[in-house]
Amino acid sequence: MAWWNLPSKRLTSERIIRAAETLARTPVDQQIEALQDQGFAVGEAHRIAALLPLAFSRPVLEELGVSNFVPVVTAVARDGSQVEAKLMRQPEYVVGLWVAREHCRKGLMDHAIYKAVAGGSAEIDAVSNALNAGESLAGSTIASSLVGPDIVEHLIR
Repeated sequence: MAWWNLPSKRLTSERIIRAAETLARTPVDQQIEALQDQGFAVGEAHRIAALLPLAFSRPVLEELGVSNFVPVVTAVARDGSQVEAKLMRQPEYVVGLWVAREHCRKGLMDHAIYKAVAGGSAEIDAVSNALNAGESLAGSTIASSLVGPDIVEHLIR
């Protein structure tokens, strides 16, 4: 792993909650810089901005009936090639998913922050559209793709 992708400090639930607060209050086009200002390495910042909404949305999707989640995320590199990375290899996703589950069980953070981050996921939009169209989500599968070529160089493969 390149030095710019190395975690700047041990990734803890407290740091993920702080990152979520930053995402919730910062316009999308300024999130990477804001996370770096908080002490996250550039790779961490990119992965947090891309993967924390995905991690936070998962408990909501499960509650709505989604039962299968594709274990890899895809992204398109600058050269047009498709890249796959295992979600469980991305520390920001893993800790973010743990925080999301614990928040849903015990209320670890301000719920408005949780909702703002989870609501930023494309998966929530897709599921909302399906529900609004009268579709059942029981037993459904979700696959995720990340938008923008900048994330590709920061995914851990």
